[in-house]
Amino acid sequence: FITSVFTGSDLIHWLSTRLKISEEEHTEAIKLAILICQYGYFFPVGDSKSLNVKEDTSLYRFQKPYFWPSQYADPDNASYAIYLVKRSMRNKQKHGLDDHELANLQKLETMLCDKWDYIVTQAKDQVKIAKEKKRADKALNDAQERAFWRIHRPPHGCIKTLEEGPKRNFQPSQMAARRKKNKDLFYCELQHLRRSVNICRVKTSKAIENLENFALQYFELDPMFSPPLPSNPWISDDTTFWEISKTNTEVPMEQTVRKWSYSLQALLSDLRGRHEFETFLLKEYSHENFAFWMACEELKFCRQSEVFNRVHKIAEEFLTTGSASEINIDSRCAELVKQNMKLPKPNRFTFDSAQEQIFSLMKKDTYQRFIRSDQYKNLLANAVQPGGKKKFFSFGSRKKNMLTPSPKPKRRGSSGNDGDLENPAVAHHSYSTGNLRELDDKQPTIMSDTSPSLVARRSLRSPQESPRRSKQLEVPRHSSSNVHSAAETSRLDSASTACLAIAVPSKTNVVAPWEGVD
Repeated sequence: FITSVFTGSDLIHWLSTRLKISEEEHTEAIKLAILICQYGYFFPVGDSKSLNVKEDTSLYRFQKPYFWPSQYADPDNASYAIYLVKRSMRNKQKHGLDDHELANLQKLETMLCDKWDYIVTQAKDQVKIAKEKKRADKALNDAQERAFWRIHRPPHGCIKTLEEGPKRNFQPSQMAARRKKNKDLFYCELQHLRRSVNICRVKTSKAIENLENFALQYFELDPMFSPPLPSNPWISDDTTFWEISKTNTEVPMEQTVRKWSYSLQALLSDLRGRHEFETFLLKEYSHENFAFWMACEELKFCRQSEVFNRVHKIAEEFLTTGSASEINIDSRCAELVKQNMKLPKPNRFTFDSAQEQIFSLMKKDTYQRFIRSDQYKNLLANAVQPGGKKKFFSFGSRKKNMLTPSPKPKRRGSSGNDGDLENPAVAHHSYSTGNLRELDDKQPTIMSDTSPSLVARRSLRSPQESPRRSKQLEVPRHSSSNVHSAAETSRLDSASTACLAIAVPSKTNVVAPWEGVD
């Protein structure tokens, strides 16, 4: 006899009402009920071996809060051994152990042989206390314990639904260092703290501002906020979105081409964008920087047996004086590369400092020229629109004899540019007298790094306010890992949500950074 029970149909109806689940999504309520049952927040009364919820008159009961996963995340083997010994001492007809429980009891008796007397004493005390309880309380407590261990120690062949964090495996050298605090360990700790002090930190307000800019920039590309067009292939039979999103298509998608203008990293992370950027650099006769960057990326992911040969090949092709593809790096960076080359075994990260410098040069020079080039404008004008809207005008492809923009070289000894002080990213153009008429019609488009919608158009004769000053950013009310729009934030605040606690690793599994690396 167990009190306070409810049926499966009442449970599913209660979830649908509380979470406002419509009749069309009735199966979602059933799946949610099964998931909550598998996590141990309620259990079936009659059947202790199954954790499925049926929409019928089968009975269920809420679990005691003491046995919730948020309160009792990871029980140890000693508690499980006490539970099995306690059941073996009681009536075998009602509380007899199953085959897998008998096997687990034998293993635990071997593992915990040093504390087995303590386990048996605890089990006897708990049996003695249970005899003093009422019959209803005794039956309820047995059902709750059996449901709890059914989840944390499931039978063979059953899936354990609770997720466990990674367990830290300590090396013997680390354990020895933790036992004795000698002079060398304190010196390593002091050096680690000194390096931590010199690390550049970011203010919280700046981090929130960057997070907001990133959310605004990728809002249209996130399928959670903007449904993919023409349809979502995961919930429909239309696979058009997958076909037009392939990297080997003849005409890329418009969202993909616009994403290239966000940053150089977004351009290089896309295979089609990387190919278009390489084609542009071959036309500009400045392909050596991109080739060096690609060679360093291939070096990081090649086989260990190929690292030595690839390192010397990259150094001979790009860093040797007078070579056909010699790159331009400063003396400090070249000295770091030479020191890494003198090591007995050069590693995958020999050219990291040179790669970072070359990436910065491409970001400031060649990437800006690619975004303003006719090649990128034609790709954007002829790109595929998933919505099915057809473009009747293609202004980018009709213009001929467009001037190729080139950055103004900085003269030695000059204090700076005197053409555009507010926005140094805008390159200076040189026009002949025959093309003066185009100056009134042409307005360069400046793509900001903060958001794709933040576009400022300025005339060369009348410069206006900088795009960074034209949009004032506001700090959001809530600092959260998920960024929502205003309508969705109000909806999420009003809706009732259920939270599951996550088990936090104990302090005994944490190793200090200065105590060595696994």
